[in-house]
Amino acid sequence: MTTDQEAAREQAEPVPVPAASLSRRAKMIIGGVSGALVAWFFFAWLGLKRNIVDAAGESIGSGILLLLLFSIAGATHRSRQ
Repeated sequence: MTTDQEAAREQAEPVPVPAASLSRRAKMIIGGVSGALVAWFFFAWLGLKRNIVDAAGESIGSGILLLLLFSIAGATHRSRQ
C-alpha cells in the first residue's frame, strides 16, 4: 500500500525525454567545418610559417566566430517561426 507522499513523489518525477540526434546533413556540415579549421591551422602554421600559437589562435578564433554566426542565425530563424 502506498502513502499519499509516495504517490505524490511518483507523480512528480519527470518522464525522461528521448534525446534528439543530429541529422546526417548536420553531421556532415560539422565534419566539414572541423576539417576546414584543422586544415587552416596546418596551412597557417606550415604554409604561412606562423608561430604555432598564432596559427592555433587563428583557427580557434575562426571556429568561435562561426559558432557565433550560427547562433545568431539560429536565434533569428527561431524567432520568425
